[in-house]
Amino acid sequence: MFGSRTVANMEFSTKGFRNWKKIFGSRGVGSKYTKSKLELHSNCQYHLTCMTKWHAHIQSKTSGSVHTLVTNAHRDKILENRDYMLTLIDIILFLAHQGVAFRGHIENETSLNQGELGNLKEACKLMAKYNPTFALNYAKPTNHTSWLIQNQIIEICAKHLRNTIVEDIISAGMYSVSCDEARCHKEEQLAVCVRYPKNLKVEERFVGFLDVSQSQNADSQSYDGASVMSGHTGGVQAKLKEIHPKAIYVHCMAHKLNLVVIDMCKHLKDARNLFNGLEALYVHFSQPTKNKKMTDIQEKLGVKKTKIPQNRITKIKDVAQAIGLLSTIKNGKFVVHLFVLNDVLKIINILSTQLQSKSTTLGKSSSLVCGVIDTLKNNRSDVYFDNLWNDITIFCEEHDVSLDIPSQGGSKRRRREPTYLQQYAVLSTTSAEEYRVNDVLMGTSINKNYWKMHCFYPILDIIIVNMEKRFSPESMEIAQSVDNFLKLNFNESLQFINHYKDLFGVSKDSLRSEMMVIKNTLKVNVDLEVLQNHLNSLNSKQIFPNYYKLFNVAITLPINSATCERSFSAMRRLKTWMRTTMLQERFSNLGIINIEKDINIDRVSVLNDFAKSNRRINLIL
Repeated sequence: MFGSRTVANMEFSTKGFRNWKKIFGSRGVGSKYTKSKLELHSNCQYHLTCMTKWHAHIQSKTSGSVHTLVTNAHRDKILENRDYMLTLIDIILFLAHQGVAFRGHIENETSLNQGELGNLKEACKLMAKYNPTFALNYAKPTNHTSWLIQNQIIEICAKHLRNTIVEDIISAGMYSVSCDEARCHKEEQLAVCVRYPKNLKVEERFVGFLDVSQSQNADSQSYDGASVMSGHTGGVQAKLKEIHPKAIYVHCMAHKLNLVVIDMCKHLKDARNLFNGLEALYVHFSQPTKNKKMTDIQEKLGVKKTKIPQNRITKIKDVAQAIGLLSTIKNGKFVVHLFVLNDVLKIINILSTQLQSKSTTLGKSSSLVCGVIDTLKNNRSDVYFDNLWNDITIFCEEHDVSLDIPSQGGSKRRRREPTYLQQYAVLSTTSAEEYRVNDVLMGTSINKNYWKMHCFYPILDIIIVNMEKRFSPESMEIAQSVDNFLKLNFNESLQFINHYKDLFGVSKDSLRSEMMVIKNTLKVNVDLEVLQNHLNSLNSKQIFPNYYKLFNVAITLPINSATCERSFSAMRRLKTWMRTTMLQERFSNLGIINIEKDINIDRVSVLNDFAKSNRRINLIL
C-alpha cells in the first residue's frame, strides 16, 4: 500500500512468501547468512520507508495532512497578526479619546530620555511587557507604528464615525447645519456640526474642522462674523438659500443672550468695574500658596490653583494687591451692584442653561425667552427693590460697608450764605441752600432711592431693552410659530406649516385633523416630553404621517451653536503650541474621534478596511 512496485524483494509486498519452513531460517551458526528472512526484511530500507509512511498516515488521522498543517499554521499566523493590529487600533483610539499627543521629540532607541519616544510607542512598550505575542511582533523592524500608519488608522476610524452619522441623517430624512469659527495658532478653524432627529429625539453631532484661513492674512485683517453669516445679500445664509430656498437662518440664541450682557457692560461703567474686580479677586485667590488659611479659603471657594509665575518678585506686590482688593470689595457701590447683578443674572442663567442644551427646541426656547423678559419687567418695581435693599443693608451692617452716596465731584469748597442775607427773605436759591438740602437728605431713604435710580433701574432697563431688541417679535416669528405647533395650535402655527408643507408633501387638512386627534387624546397641557412619549408609544409614522414629519422638522431647527463652541475646547486640547505642525486632515479626524466618544467604533471593521490595501503584514483570512 505504501511501497513501490519496482523493488528487488517482492516476497512480502506483491509476489508473496510461500516457503514458510524458512520463515525463521534454518541456517546454522557457521552459515554465511545468520539472519532469517523476516529479520532481513525488517531491516531493509524498503521496509523502513514503508513503516515511516504508515506512521505518518496514522498521525494524519488526528493532526491532518501536511497541507492541512501548513494551512493551519498560515491561519494561526494571520490571527496573530490581526490580534497585534487590533491592539494597535485600541491604543490609537485610547490616545485619540484622551486627546494626547501620539509622537515624541525623538522616536528612536538611542534617545537618552526614553519619555521622548512618544505616547504611542510608550504604550506599545507597556503592552509588550504583559503580552509576549505582541512583544514579538513589536520587536520586528516593521511594527506598523509609523506616522503614516497612524494617519491611515485615524482616517479609517473617523470615516466610520462620519458614516454612522450620515446613515442616521439618511434615515431621518432631514438635518440642520451649525457653524462657528475660532482662531487657533494664527489659523481660522470652522467647526461644522449637524442636528437631526432620531426616534423623535434631537441628536447633535460634530462633523469636522475646516481651515478657512488659507486665503486670508490672519495677522492684519479682522472679520465681522455676524454680518458675514447673516447678510441677506452676500452672507453665508444667502449663499445657502440659493441652493436650498427653504433653509431658515437662525442666529445663535445663546450668543444673542451673551450680547445682551455685553451691551449692558458697555453702557454701565460700574458694571464693568464689578466684573473687573471679581476677576482680580479670583486671580488673587487662585495663586499657589502654603498658607493654611489661604488654602482653606481656596478649597471653600472651589478655586483652581494656578502655576507659580516665573517672574515672581516679592510678596510686597501681593500685599499691595490684597489691600487694593479689600478697598474695592468694601466699597458700597461694589456691593450694591454685586447684589443687583447677582439677582438679575440668576434669572438670565436659567435661559442661558436652556439655550445651551442639546435637546432644547426652537419652540421651547421662544416661550422661555418671553417668560424671562416678563419676569424682569415684573421685578422692576419698588416692592421688589425693597426686599433686595433689606438684604443689602443687612450684609453691609455685618461687614461694615458704608452705603453713603458717592461724591459727585465739582467744587470741594463748601459755600455758605452771606451774612447780610440772613435777615432777608430772598426769592432765589443760593448754593448754601443746596448744601442744607443735601444735609437733610443724606438719610437712609435717600441712599436707597439713589441706588435704586443709579443702579437697579439702569441695569434692568438696559437688559430688558436689549432683550426685546435682540429677541424681537419679528425675529421670533418662526420660533413662536414652532412653539404653537408643538402646543398643537394649528391656526397660530400656520407660518411654520406653510413654509415646509410643500417640501415634505404635507396636507394641511390632514394635518389639522391629526393635531385635533392628538390634542383630544392627551387631554392635558401639552408638553414636549409628553408629546414625544405619546408619539413613541404609537406607530405615529403610520397613524399621524403629516404631524410626524413636521414634528421632526420642529425639533431639528437649531437654536444655538453651543456644540460648535464645545468643539473649540477640544480643538485647543488637541492642537497645542507643541502640535501646531499637525496636518489639517489628521487634526479634523482626531477632533471627531475625541468629541464623539459615545459612538461605538467597530475595531474589526476598521481592521478589515485597513487590510484592503497592500500591506507587508498578512491580515486577510
